[in-house]
Amino acid sequence: MYEFLGKHIYPEGYVYSGRATECYYSFYASKNFYADEIYDHIISQSDMAANEQGATMLVNRVWLDRTGANNLFAVKFDGHGPAVGAGISGVSWAIPVWVVWVILVCVVFGFVSYIVKTIRDISYSPAGEEMWSAIKWIAIGVSVVVAIPLIDRVIPKSREKR
Repeated sequence: MYEFLGKHIYPEGYVYSGRATECYYSFYASKNFYADEIYDHIISQSDMAANEQGATMLVNRVWLDRTGANNLFAVKFDGHGPAVGAGISGVSWAIPVWVVWVILVCVVFGFVSYIVKTIRDISYSPAGEEMWSAIKWIAIGVSVVVAIPLIDRVIPKSREKR
C-alpha cells in the first residue's frame, strides 16, 4: 500500500503555464535508509539532472510502499524541455520542404510538357506519318523480343521420353 510522502513544487512550477511532460519512475531502496532522506535526495537530484539536460522541473510527487522486503518508491514529475530556437522549429522545416515539392512538381510538369510538345511537333511535320509507322514497327519488334522469353517460361517444355 502506497503512502504519499510529499509534493514539491519547484520555483518555475508556480508561474509556468504551457505544455509539460509528465513522467513516472520507480525504484527500490533498502529499509535501512530513512524515507525522508531519500525523498530529499530525489527532489535535489531530479532538479539537477533536469538542469543538466536543459529542462526544467515543475512539480515532483513521491509515494512509498513499505510492504515488501525493500521500500518501493514511486515518483511522478512534471517538467518541460529546453526552449527550442526558431531555426529548429517545425514551421521553419515545413517551408523549405514545401518549396522543394513545388519546384519538383514544376520541373516534372515542364519536362513532360516539353516531351509532349516535341512529339506533337514531329507528328504534325511532313515526316510525322513515317515516324509513327517507324515507331509502330519498333514497338512490334520490342514486343516480340520481350515475348519470346516470357512464352518460354510460361509454356512448359515438353520432355522427351527416353
